[in-house]
Amino acid sequence: MDDAVKVAVVQGDRRRGAVAQALALIADDLRTVVGACGAAVVVPTLDELARPWASTDRDSLSATVDALAAAGAASIDVVASSTAARPSASTCFESLGYRGETWGRPVAYHDLDDGPDAWTDREVVVAGRPETLRVSTLAIESGCRVSLGVARTHGVFRLGLGVPSLAAVLRREDRRGFDGQALATQIPDWMVPYCCSLETTRGRVARAWLRLRSIDGGMRLTGAERRRLERAERATERLAVLAAAVAPKISIVDGFSGMHGQAPRLGTQLRLGTVVAGTDPVAVDAVAAAIMGFDPLDVAYLRRAQAAGLGVADLAAITIVGEPWSQVRRKCRRHASDRLLRLVSATTGTESADVRGPYFLRRRRRRARRSSPV
Repeated sequence: MDDAVKVAVVQGDRRRGAVAQALALIADDLRTVVGACGAAVVVPTLDELARPWASTDRDSLSATVDALAAAGAASIDVVASSTAARPSASTCFESLGYRGETWGRPVAYHDLDDGPDAWTDREVVVAGRPETLRVSTLAIESGCRVSLGVARTHGVFRLGLGVPSLAAVLRREDRRGFDGQALATQIPDWMVPYCCSLETTRGRVARAWLRLRSIDGGMRLTGAERRRLERAERATERLAVLAAAVAPKISIVDGFSGMHGQAPRLGTQLRLGTVVAGTDPVAVDAVAAAIMGFDPLDVAYLRRAQAAGLGVADLAAITIVGEPWSQVRRKCRRHASDRLLRLVSATTGTESADVRGPYFLRRRRRRARRSSPV
């Protein structure tokens, strides 16, 4: 692995200044990436309920656009698509103030759901089965993809940072399992705080129950838990396939207003006051994970990405510029299913005997009774 992987960590009081400073610390790497193509495609994080504090902030986008232009980008395309519960990307661009913030600069906005020719079919193999993923043509053709992630926990990948935010370049129907249990209908704005409170209470109960069941180091899973684990395995493999096809060349994780708890659906606000940036998306996510209190090599999608050669997840092989990550580390509230999601392996199909559910135990006992002498 490359021992020279560099990641910038900046803590500050103002988001725009912190993003600008983080990108300035990696300015040489930025010029190398941007100068090779002269254009950039930026993928922001848009929250499914259009909550401003859970989406990429306009100040982060503005500071990123300035840094890309200074590094040699003549044109910048901002791309995103919608989800079943979230308003259209065009509506989010307006409501979050993106267009007004970048007015007069060489920035174009693309709602991928509006363009009939916005997608390119990619034939991939996931869990041994062939699939077709419809990926943004702009993202595939760009030599400089920029991910603007938000620091948050996740109900599928444990953490939803820069690499998982790539789901925005997929067509809505192809995001199976990426967003966890999607909301069936749009929740009215006045109801969101009550739903968040309910999810937080349920999350505490579920978290305590999983902790109690794993107190001896093992856990016997129910059928529903096994199915959820299998879905998480497939989603992790699908994410690795997507990252191999459209890996970001520049990744920025904004921790000024993130999410923890039951994210990304109904998490609560998390304030880290920290920005992480670099040209290795796996390394950026690894450092952001460490700042949030996670062991990066204990996160399945980071282990898998490192094993596939997509980047570095080992903190010992990453050079930190700016603030040491250990000095800005904060312990966040994890998703209720986090203890279960730790069992997702780096490669699918590897399951420990300690995670077999009650059905398998009952079947084993029946077989033992049948084989025992009368």
